[in-house]
Amino acid sequence: RDFSFAYIFITGILVNPRDYNYNGTIKKRERKMAEEKKLSMIDYVVETPAQVLKNVENSYELTRILAEEYNKKDYKRMIVVACGSSHNGSLCAKPFLHKVLKKEVEVVPPFNFVHFLNDFDDDDFIVVVSQSGRSTNAIEALELLKAKGHRTIGITSDVNSDFKDICDLTINWGVGVEKVGYVTKGVVTLALYFMLFAVEAQKANGSITAEEADAYKEEFRKAMQAHEELQASAHQYIETHAKTLYNLQELYVISAGANIGTVTEAAYEAEEFLHGPVYPMTPKFTLLAYETGSKAANERIDAIYEASKGINEHSILVKCQHSEDPDVISTDVELMDEVMPLAYLAVAPLLADFASRQLSVAEHPLLKEFEAKVATKSKKYPKEFGEW
Repeated sequence: RDFSFAYIFITGILVNPRDYNYNGTIKKRERKMAEEKKLSMIDYVVETPAQVLKNVENSYELTRILAEEYNKKDYKRMIVVACGSSHNGSLCAKPFLHKVLKKEVEVVPPFNFVHFLNDFDDDDFIVVVSQSGRSTNAIEALELLKAKGHRTIGITSDVNSDFKDICDLTINWGVGVEKVGYVTKGVVTLALYFMLFAVEAQKANGSITAEEADAYKEEFRKAMQAHEELQASAHQYIETHAKTLYNLQELYVISAGANIGTVTEAAYEAEEFLHGPVYPMTPKFTLLAYETGSKAANERIDAIYEASKGINEHSILVKCQHSEDPDVISTDVELMDEVMPLAYLAVAPLLADFASRQLSVAEHPLLKEFEAKVATKSKKYPKEFGEW
């Protein structure tokens, strides 16, 4: 979509309050043993740049199996079947995949794929993604592919999960274990994995040169510099806007281009935003706007951002461009539009973590009963990973 919008509610996040200060800095405290540390979402945000840089250096080996599989024939389109955070990470990579592979790319939730959007054939390159490798709907999608005689390719963080029992190819995308339900490092590294795959596959078949491949990889490295700068800028914003974040209730998130994945699955076209969800905006709403790599799109985004400040005083703008405005979260690193999500994904977890601590929203006791009736993970899902 050319312009995307998401409307979400700020909800509680299960994290360790002792790992985070109200001034937005990570606490430095001694722990008896490193393995006893209960990691929070913030820890994984901080870990992300190092993991991404490592994966860029290991790009060829990391993506070799999938790239070789892709280059076995001239596929007409690529279909990524994924849900939740894996769906968002895939959406973040979709524009880059389309740009580099020069093929139609679709990102489809497993339930829709199984029951409605399953008119695939041998000319479709299909991969199924689940970070845990134990999502029941992803497994169902793989079972459908196998039943129809299609090659089954699973991409996961755990090659010893349920995926290995059904997939012809089980591929590790290079994130390791992430034990916080609201995954962060997994989203960025999955988006990166698909981008690296596109680069290595096209380099191998001669569609792009080694120099072009290296230029893309340098852009990924720049994105991690931007990621770290946005972390620092977000922490500064949190420190100077604590009262605003204490009072967060409901949030609009807008962007365009490649950032449809950044602002979540619930996306609307620009005019749908202006003619639909914009009308109930009141002072209790907050707007979080991400600029893009398009000057024309940014003019529209900036106009909405500025206009929203006439309704409330705590709209937030995120941009890959230098800014002295204390109300803007920014980095001096300028990136191509298709790579921006790798950097922008640093911001929302930091804001959400801080806000949710202040709201102290506990898990409703009836949620466990709901989860018992509607399983989202297989019985092999490790209990130490939490309910999610």
